[in-house]
Amino acid sequence: CRPSSSSTSSSNIDSIMITKGGYESLIGNTPLIYLPHISSLLPNQTKIYVKMESMNPGGTGKDRAARSMILDAERRGELPPPLRRDLSNVDGSTREHGRSSDNDTPKMQTPQLSNNCKDDNDHQSSSFSNIPTNIHKIILAALHNTKTHGILIEGTSGSTGISLASLSCSRGHSVIVVMPDDQSKQKVDFLKKLGCGVVVVQNCSISNPGHYVNVARRVYEWLQKERRYDEYYWENVVSKRNNGNAQQIATAPSQQQPPPKLIQAAFMNQFENLANVQSHYRTTGPEIYSQLDGNVDAFVMSAGTGGTIVGTGGYLKERYYQDHAADELYGTSSQSSKQQCNNQQSSPPRIVLVDPPGSSLFNKVKYGVAYAAQQSEQKLRRHRYDTLAEGIGLDRITANFGLGCESISWGNTVCDRGKPRRKGAFGNRIAMLLNNHDTTAGQSNDPYQSPKLPTNNQSKIIDDAVSITDQQAVYMAHFLLRHEGLFVGSSTSMNVAGALMVASKMPPGSNVVTVVCDGGQRSTGRFWNRDFIVGERGLVWPGDDDDDDDAIVDAAGERGKDDILEVLGIDFESSMQ
Repeated sequence: CRPSSSSTSSSNIDSIMITKGGYESLIGNTPLIYLPHISSLLPNQTKIYVKMESMNPGGTGKDRAARSMILDAERRGELPPPLRRDLSNVDGSTREHGRSSDNDTPKMQTPQLSNNCKDDNDHQSSSFSNIPTNIHKIILAALHNTKTHGILIEGTSGSTGISLASLSCSRGHSVIVVMPDDQSKQKVDFLKKLGCGVVVVQNCSISNPGHYVNVARRVYEWLQKERRYDEYYWENVVSKRNNGNAQQIATAPSQQQPPPKLIQAAFMNQFENLANVQSHYRTTGPEIYSQLDGNVDAFVMSAGTGGTIVGTGGYLKERYYQDHAADELYGTSSQSSKQQCNNQQSSPPRIVLVDPPGSSLFNKVKYGVAYAAQQSEQKLRRHRYDTLAEGIGLDRITANFGLGCESISWGNTVCDRGKPRRKGAFGNRIAMLLNNHDTTAGQSNDPYQSPKLPTNNQSKIIDDAVSITDQQAVYMAHFLLRHEGLFVGSSTSMNVAGALMVASKMPPGSNVVTVVCDGGQRSTGRFWNRDFIVGERGLVWPGDDDDDDDAIVDAAGERGKDDILEVLGIDFESSMQ
């Protein structure tokens, strides 16, 4: 059942890139690299690998989820079809293809709000008095900038917004992002350069109406329900862009008629949108499986929405049971089938969550209760700044993460003539939820359900959790830079520290995989800023203490591995207890 590592040939990949071209063709197929210096800290010859999601075109693995969510919204009709450019017309002209009525589509305007909206906002402000002025201006800019009538709205810590905006540049939709104020200034600046409208709100609990996700949802509702925006769009964008066009004038509404409903807004809702987890089930998981020929003993990472850890972990577990299905089904009667599905692993891969301070996901996985000690001092609607980590950790259970806490009956994963089915128990679960089927976890609607594996193969996707402190993340980031040459952000640093903890308790020779979420370039204002780390967070900056600096920089020096691990804050004896 295991594909060879070269099942997707380089020639096929090159052909896809040449045929499709553009931003989307570069998403996925990221390298998996071995970390020799981190792995050398382990006494059990376990190897630690990192999936280089920072090498996606948007610099993060969020490209995968963004593409999946946009395609799903277009498929459902929530967003209009994408704009396509044909550069090879017979007459030599360049034409844009998108909606059936391209005459209604305005051309892209400059993203500078002062240029797009100042005059319009002055004479429209009285009719939009219930909407905050800064948000109103950003909505008007988005109306001017969309080429398809489509507008994406999302609440994000930044990385997903960057991916959505980058993809929308080529597809013709405009984007409005709402993000908390505890993110780096580099992310905000990058989003604005992509032509994205950015609303920054104070970080707070999800129970607060001012939470960035709740504000994003309200922006979506205003665009959907406020017919005044349809009037504005028709009068100030569509009509002006098509001034004098005979077809446009013929179909224009009279003064007594309301304008047509052209605006199509879509709230991406990455935390609850299962197109997110599906993207990693379909791409990230299979890539890791293929790159290690199926020999994945543990997958360890943090969770923002939960899409990556649950989608990837779900695929890896599901595929493990598929690889063992022939042995269970055919016994010794079919030696060829047994050899075909042979796998060196004696147990399913361990899927382990890495959680930062202030997040409740650690306790949810360990004890079934979504609660963190930091929350005991807080009241509802209080603003929260519990960790320096950006984009990971939550105080609630999202739909994507919740799937990882469900019990899945892997017995519904089957082999058909010694080969794994295209979609198993977890894949069916995602598909049915996306299509609004009401079903129990792990129950398959695959017509080829029989024969099944024994019913005792039932477990949750996420097996365990480890907690990483901010100080551990700082130490690990500097160690990775000095010894592996990897300049990473806070979430990646926590991932690798967590992987090291998990690897220390794995059987000798195991393969542990984690993720490089993004590079440190977006974190120079916070995580890689000494004044912020020491002055605002009260942490130790490696190098300020000569002893600590020696331990981190001279990994193979006199102090030895045990001292380095102690400085990194990792206690192998108690880390997984």
